[in-house]
Amino acid sequence: TPCLYFGELLDVEFERFSDLDAVDHRRRPRTSGDGFDTHDVDVETETVETLSQSSLNSYVNSPRDYLFSKLLDIPEQERFVEGNLFHDFAEFYVAHPDVVAAADLDDLVEAMLREAEAFFSNADETLRRRTYRIGIEVIMEYLDAKPPESETFLTPTSGWGENFFAAYFDEPVESPLTERWFEDDSLGIKGKIDLIQGPAHLLDYKSGRKKRASQVVKRAAIDPPADTPNFQAILYLTYYRAVKPDERLEFTFFHFLEPMADVITGDADLGNALTTVSYYPVTFDAYVASEDAYETLLDGYNDCVETFEDLGFEAYTDIMSRLTFPATTDREELRASGFASEFTAAVDAETSSSVDAKKGVDQAIRALNSVRGQAFFRDELDAFESFIQERLAELNERRAGRERFPTEGLAREPKYRRVDKRGSPV
Repeated sequence: TPCLYFGELLDVEFERFSDLDAVDHRRRPRTSGDGFDTHDVDVETETVETLSQSSLNSYVNSPRDYLFSKLLDIPEQERFVEGNLFHDFAEFYVAHPDVVAAADLDDLVEAMLREAEAFFSNADETLRRRTYRIGIEVIMEYLDAKPPESETFLTPTSGWGENFFAAYFDEPVESPLTERWFEDDSLGIKGKIDLIQGPAHLLDYKSGRKKRASQVVKRAAIDPPADTPNFQAILYLTYYRAVKPDERLEFTFFHFLEPMADVITGDADLGNALTTVSYYPVTFDAYVASEDAYETLLDGYNDCVETFEDLGFEAYTDIMSRLTFPATTDREELRASGFASEFTAAVDAETSSSVDAKKGVDQAIRALNSVRGQAFFRDELDAFESFIQERLAELNERRAGRERFPTEGLAREPKYRRVDKRGSPV
């Protein structure tokens, strides 16, 4: 099926290439003497030094789609325009909350509607007006409740695009905390941080549907990649740990439109709009013997709390230092493992008969496994750094023409609803 771009080239209507007069060409071996003649071209190929999270997502899903995204323009889409407006508002509000407080929010919503009016019909205006109003109010409520902590390890820069609200209010937007561009050639990654929430905490604004922390971690898998890969959180945390090594870090997705229905009914909870994943600068085995892990158990299920309060931290870390948590994440396999038996016996021997050690340990294993599924650890980011270098080497080999860009990605057949150039030869 021809892609949409061919419609711009011909005046006749057609649905398939077979509807047109055509000469059939097929790829044949160069040694056969027929087919296309190919020649090496003496052109120096530019080397890609860094990948953004969006490019990496596209490339891993389908290298061919990634290639066409570099060759062809993507028409501006409604969700990008609206997303940029909300991002601009959040950036401006951090810099000038007093200016926004003195403004009429209805006027701001009207300005947003005018900016995006080419992408929706008049019938959608009421819904969009309500969406824009709720979106900026939720952003304001969050930033008022949790203002970013100032830290200037990143140098303020100006001129990164044009902020719609900076132009609207005729005020400059320049901050070390918002819209921070990074590009690290040694790591091979680049991106833009929406908000430095705190010294060890990054935040990204999202207008789409909320994902659980476990989904964020699962979609960042590399061996094998997830069916719908998304590497934003792990890529940003990989960069940030280079800035702040040996620190526990957090990355939060703020889905500011998630509580929209609850805002309308007057029962909104900002916590429901947040998804946070952590990075621990240790291996998971080291983590399970740490005080952080122990404190997690004291904030869990009843039998778990009673058992490990009775056990105490010193006995806990001594036991866990002698054991190795299984690689499997399957709950039943964990329960049936030798680790579970040894852990239960050791805890039972060190606790009083007033606690149910067996049940407490079972709940502890579930809690620790849950943390593993919702966080990143040192060895995972180490592996991701290697993964980036492998993709860059592979990408540059393909750019140099030494091999073709395949349609299938690392997870095999691409997820076609995430392919932007379906009309192209993908």
